[in-house]
Amino acid sequence: MKSSPLIPCLLLSVLLLAMPGTAAAQTIEQFYQASLYVQRGDQYTSMNLWDKAEEEYWKAVELDYNNIRARKGLGDVYRQKGMFTKAVENYQIMLNQRPDDVEIQYQIALSYYDNHEYQKAVAAAEKALNINPELSKADNLIRLSNDKYNDQQVENKLLLDKEKVALQNYRQVQELKEGAFIGKLVPGWRLIQTAETKSMWTGYTILGTTAAMLLGGYMLRSSGQKAYDQALEASSRKVYDNRVDLGERRYKYGGYMIDAALGLIVLNIMDSIMFKGKIFGGRTRVKPTIPERERNQTY
Repeated sequence: MKSSPLIPCLLLSVLLLAMPGTAAAQTIEQFYQASLYVQRGDQYTSMNLWDKAEEEYWKAVELDYNNIRARKGLGDVYRQKGMFTKAVENYQIMLNQRPDDVEIQYQIALSYYDNHEYQKAVAAAEKALNINPELSKADNLIRLSNDKYNDQQVENKLLLDKEKVALQNYRQVQELKEGAFIGKLVPGWRLIQTAETKSMWTGYTILGTTAAMLLGGYMLRSSGQKAYDQALEASSRKVYDNRVDLGERRYKYGGYMIDAALGLIVLNIMDSIMFKGKIFGGRTRVKPTIPERERNQTY
């Protein structure tokens, strides 16, 4: 009777497994050690010692990355610690090996729900129902997630409206603070900061008039000084008198313009201190100028 060729192969495999130092023996030893870590992790879990359980499960994963029991233990530990994203990651690794494990799929949905990611919870629960259409708790979770999502949207809308009002008030206060000092010195400044077109153009007119009188006054005075200088160099009495008269007129009218501009500035200061801005627009509505901030996160 001919011996089967499988028998020598089986014997050789057993010898290789039994020989210390071989890759096969080392792998079996790692799997065995990983199972011991998992057992200790389960013991710590039963005593609610989540940190110690996490350490043991991770030791098992270092030896056996796809260890189902260790991944399940890590998922449960992270759910207890409120670290739902990490819980889903470990459940998903387990689910990749057991795609029909309805309980793990439900735990993923539950983790999304507890993390307030209600749309993801609905999608995960629907996958659980596809695996087991009679899983009533998954159906209940879908209903609860949809209700929570709707409530979340309403709450977000209310919070967004409140934030807009608060931001508007903040912008107005900041604008008033930033413009308080310059508004006391510069006539028309507060009117320019309003959201009303008519008031803005009135402010520009007042500011432009003040600036033009200051600039024009200094230019006239400078021209008057040049006329005086020309009078000193005049070769005749007639030219001298003409240059002196011209310099006097320009110097005088330039002074009037500067005095008028300074008068507007003083009046604006008095209006800010004594009359609370009744003349130059202290009670006008401030136009918001602080830009909206980016909203990258939902509530």
